[in-house]
Amino acid sequence: MTAPKTFLEHVGASPSTVSPSARDSILVIIDAQNEYLDGLLSISKDNIAYSRPNILKLLQRYRAAHAPVAHVVHVAGPGSPMFTPDTSLAEIFPELAPLPDRVGSGKQGDTDFEVLVRKRFPGAFAETTLDALIKQAGVRKVVLVGYMAHVCVSTTAREASQRGYDTFVVADAVGDRDIPVLGGGKLGATGGAGYEHGDVGAGGYLCDSRED
Repeated sequence: MTAPKTFLEHVGASPSTVSPSARDSILVIIDAQNEYLDGLLSISKDNIAYSRPNILKLLQRYRAAHAPVAHVVHVAGPGSPMFTPDTSLAEIFPELAPLPDRVGSGKQGDTDFEVLVRKRFPGAFAETTLDALIKQAGVRKVVLVGYMAHVCVSTTAREASQRGYDTFVVADAVGDRDIPVLGGGKLGATGGAGYEHGDVGAGGYLCDSRED
C-alpha cells in the first residue's frame, strides 16, 4: 500500500528542518499558564506530565544557542472566569518564565533575546508584536509549543504560514484538554489537532522535541 502524502508533499514543497543551534528560528511558547493546570481549561495530568518538561527542554536549548524566544500569554478581561487577571491562573509556569536579562539589543538581526508577548485572541499574531519581533530577528522559521493544540497553537500555526514562515509544531510539547464530540464522546489529549499541522491545516511541519 502506498503511504499517504502530506499536503506539502503533494505540491512538491522542499522539506525544511529546524535546530536551535542554527539560530534561524524562533521558539514561540503559547499560553504556558496556570489556567491549564488549575483552571476551568485544565489539561489532563498525563498530558501536562510530558508536554511541560519538553517545553522546558526546548527553552533551555534555545537559551544555550542564544536563539530567540517569544513567551506568549493570554490576557483576559476583568472578571473573566478563565485566565483571571491578577490571580495565579494568569501566571506563567514558573520554570518557563522569561529571563529578564535576555532583552536583546533591539538591532536588526540580533537573535539573543527572550520577550513577553501579550495576546487577546487565539492567534499569537493578531494585534501583537510577534511578527515585528520575528522580522527584527531576521529568522524565517517558527517553532510552536504550548496550549491548547486545537485552538491557540493551531491558529498561530496558520497565521505563521500565511505570513510565509516555515512553521513547526512540536508534537510532544503541545497539549489539549478533553474535547466533547458529537454523540457524547471526547477527543483526548492532542487528538487529531496535532496531525493537521503537518498537512493542509498549518501548511507546515510536525516534529518532535528530540529532533535537532
